[in-house]
Amino acid sequence: MAARGVRILKLEPAGLGARAGLRPGDTILAVNGSPVEDELALRFYLADEQVALSVRSAAGEARRVEVDLAGGSLGIEVEEFRTRTCNNSCIFCFVDQLPAGVRPGLRVRDDDYRLSFLHGNYITLTNLGEADLERIVEHALSPLYVSVHATDPALRTRILGRRKPDDLAGKLRRLIAGGITIHAQIVLMPQINDGAHLRRTVLDLYDLYPGVRSVAIVPLGLSAHGKPRERLQPVTAAFSAELIRTVTAWQEAFRREIGRTFAYLADEFYLLAGAPVPEARHYDDFAQIEDGVGMVRRFLDDFDEALGQEYPVRPGLRGTLVTGRLFEPFLGAAAARCNRRYGLRLSVAAAENRFLGGGITVAGLLSGGDIVGALQGSDPGDFVVVPDDALSRAGAVFLDDRTLAWVAQSLARPVRAGGRSADDFFRLLAALS
Repeated sequence: MAARGVRILKLEPAGLGARAGLRPGDTILAVNGSPVEDELALRFYLADEQVALSVRSAAGEARRVEVDLAGGSLGIEVEEFRTRTCNNSCIFCFVDQLPAGVRPGLRVRDDDYRLSFLHGNYITLTNLGEADLERIVEHALSPLYVSVHATDPALRTRILGRRKPDDLAGKLRRLIAGGITIHAQIVLMPQINDGAHLRRTVLDLYDLYPGVRSVAIVPLGLSAHGKPRERLQPVTAAFSAELIRTVTAWQEAFRREIGRTFAYLADEFYLLAGAPVPEARHYDDFAQIEDGVGMVRRFLDDFDEALGQEYPVRPGLRGTLVTGRLFEPFLGAAAARCNRRYGLRLSVAAAENRFLGGGITVAGLLSGGDIVGALQGSDPGDFVVVPDDALSRAGAVFLDDRTLAWVAQSLARPVRAGGRSADDFFRLLAALS
């Protein structure tokens, strides 16, 4: 089947593409004879300096456009590719646990290797055929982030809700042999893939090191909505404490053998257990930080470093920082230090997650309504700062499809996202001064 091509939406007026005769509405079908199926393929083939584009106009006219890219880029904006969706029915699927009114994009069950490469989204590999594997290797789409959950074929089949096993081991080996680095994820479910099953999964993945570069072990999330396909047990403080003891022994062995921790526990386990968060060296290159692995340590260390810098923050500045229940002690301690350093009046509010349910305690899953509910009727000061990771990448929208502007209007206060780093946070305070 021929590639459908990539349609041009906009061109820079003085760009190489416009000068060569490309127009909005044109579809690039191939580059130097290689079919183009999406923007990633287009980027890959445009790495050549001399390119011949097979183009179809909006009116259906076919033509050839030659461009010398030695002097820059095409200067075009193209349509987004259609997201490939999941073909599994995972027993813990969080999409099935979302309430009405959730941000529409969260209902998309994406399982797209392109999003894994671009944004670190986790994929299962179950919907990859031979052509996909060849393309991933040819285009060097590395690293990829893979949801494994279990390497025992029967157990993985049950967890993914499939009728027959997929060839996980074969696909992993194929990708690794092609130079692709894998970061694996295990969503840990008590009495399902823990214990001996977890040990087997981690060791099977360790056998593939350094192709499998890291493994993130993250806790099952259970909202107050929907019905998981099996009766699932929540992750408790006692479970977390025992897990830390068990996995720490593996981590110490891995560090002796390869100089890396390799298998990392999500921050939530340490917070639930009331255990110390490991030091930065434990997390090596923080490869799985977007999965909640090492975020607390990165925050604490970044905050220490930023607190030693000079920012033009006005003494007496008064406002409220909102977070989830689990992170509140850490943010509270940080705010107190900030107050002493700059003479501020910052307070911290832990918002209860009423949108998804009280069992969800992380800051990144707070909704706009949760934040308003936590502060309404109180005096939050002159401004409110909310967790950056509670907002969508595009549009700054909360889980409940509420915007920052809606929260600000509801609280009659300026509401700002805290940023991705401590430096972002202190710059925000300076801007609010």
